[in-house]
Amino acid sequence: MRLNTKCSIALHCLIFISEYEKKAKVTSELLAKSTGCNAAAIRSILNALQKADIISIMRGVGGAHLNRDPKELTIWDVYYALEPDGLKHFIGLHPKPNDKCPIGKRIESVLEKPYDEIGAAVKKTMETITLQQLLDDYHSRD
Repeated sequence: MRLNTKCSIALHCLIFISEYEKKAKVTSELLAKSTGCNAAAIRSILNALQKADIISIMRGVGGAHLNRDPKELTIWDVYYALEPDGLKHFIGLHPKPNDKCPIGKRIESVLEKPYDEIGAAVKKTMETITLQQLLDDYHSRD
């Protein structure tokens, strides 16, 4: 099962913005070329990041800018801006267990606690990784 890729695309965009916002006008079209996604998908991601006050977008003239210090911006901040209810559905339950089956009628309640614990562990880890750490890793690969 694959997790949603919006967070990875958003982090790609944020690294790009951090690196180039002072050198070029960072637009959805430019980010689309870098990420390999279409510009409409990028605009949707940028809008969510703007609503969370992670970035600002200059209307008319274009260009995205970071509003937060990369040392203070965590992967969790980005993920939550894109998927506020994401951890509730981090691991999906199959949609139609048979309620006439002894296992099927109890599986959701059986898996609820361990899935919540997994989600909490993921959140805790995401809160420890900053955009600055990703930028530092990007620069170490030159």
